[in-house]
Amino acid sequence: MKPIKFLLPIAFAITTSLVSANSQTPDIKTINGVASYPANYQGTPKRSASEDPFLSPENSALILIDYQPHILMGVRNIDHKELINNMTGLIKTAVLYNLPIIFSHVGVGLNGSQPMMEELRKLAPNAVFVDRTNVNAWEEPEFVKAVAATGRKKLIMAGLWTDVCLAYPAIEAEKNGYDVYVPEDTVGSISQLSHDNGMRRMENAGVERITWNVVPAELQRDHARSETVAPVTRIFMEYLFKMDPDKAWK
Repeated sequence: MKPIKFLLPIAFAITTSLVSANSQTPDIKTINGVASYPANYQGTPKRSASEDPFLSPENSALILIDYQPHILMGVRNIDHKELINNMTGLIKTAVLYNLPIIFSHVGVGLNGSQPMMEELRKLAPNAVFVDRTNVNAWEEPEFVKAVAATGRKKLIMAGLWTDVCLAYPAIEAEKNGYDVYVPEDTVGSISQLSHDNGMRRMENAGVERITWNVVPAELQRDHARSETVAPVTRIFMEYLFKMDPDKAWK
């Protein structure tokens, strides 16, 4: 009887796997332009993190570099208020979908530089912080270890300035097997030329250029995923459309 007992867990695992595989989302058909859905429909099954070619809550991490007041002062290619608005929407999106978040600022412990802006920092109180001396964060061992510790291969990376403290680690990450996505409307530099040069340099290294609104759309992916559809819609309304969600829905 021992061999039979030994095989029972294996048989149960196989059966469970088959049931799970056969209990996929039912075929939904559109009739006269309208589809009907069963009760508690939650959309199509999520792709596995390793096979999904797009950003998902299971394969992505958010990394923000040098959003410090004195560095923001040098940004000239984008309105500061607009940049902070877009970054706020991005951080709130990452928190909503439980993405690992890394904040890194430079020179705080070394020479008393101003730390990351409090209005952004408070949006993700559980973020991992890395204080650096290196202009290129990828040359800071603590930073590289923090990125690896996320276990994610798709990095949503933003920083100030575009062509310096963002470009260097973004290019290095790409060379080290990560897929890097830069939301271009959350970053900036000392001139439009500097910003454009930085974006072009990263793009030539394989970095993907996106805008911040792509992130919530890509992480949500299916309107039927009810757990997050309402809060992500609020993020869109407030930070993309600049509307008060409570008033807009009345």
